[in-house]
Amino acid sequence: MILQEVAQPSEGIKLVVNNVQAFYKHDSLGNGVLYITDRAVIWITTGSKGFSVSYPAIVLHAISTDVSSFPYEHVFVMVDKRKSGLELAAAELEDEESDDDEEGPGLEIRLVPDDKDALSSIYHEISVGQEENPEEDDPMFDDEEEEEMEEEEGMNGDGQMPSGQWFTAENVRF
Repeated sequence: MILQEVAQPSEGIKLVVNNVQAFYKHDSLGNGVLYITDRAVIWITTGSKGFSVSYPAIVLHAISTDVSSFPYEHVFVMVDKRKSGLELAAAELEDEESDDDEEGPGLEIRLVPDDKDALSSIYHEISVGQEENPEEDDPMFDDEEEEEMEEEEGMNGDGQMPSGQWFTAENVRF
């Protein structure tokens, strides 16, 4: 992964964790400061290089304590490279292209804080950030929003059931 110039966030900061080592797959990117903000997960080295990943680009995240698969306890973050804006080196691009057929376009980032007690705080704040920043084209988000509108306005927009529809406990107001 190619680290880019990243500005230190000044607003919307929910959590700051010093001395966090970042890994792309199993390769160390160095040691830096992790910022969990209301819009993104940002990791910056002392030389102002790093990465910023917005919440809609995060496919999943988890705490891993299995040191048999990776030598450190960490927060694992799977990122959709199509939405992330992260750049890969040429050799990494070739590896990713061959992996796309099997697993999809995911980038594996591991965040290893010196303070293991910070793992749960990092995980929690990323979870909150994802809830507050849903993907705009997420079909599940659209379905929920559509159902709420139908409940509020009625099935045909005027509070009346369209003709030929079944009346059930879900579509009849009492």
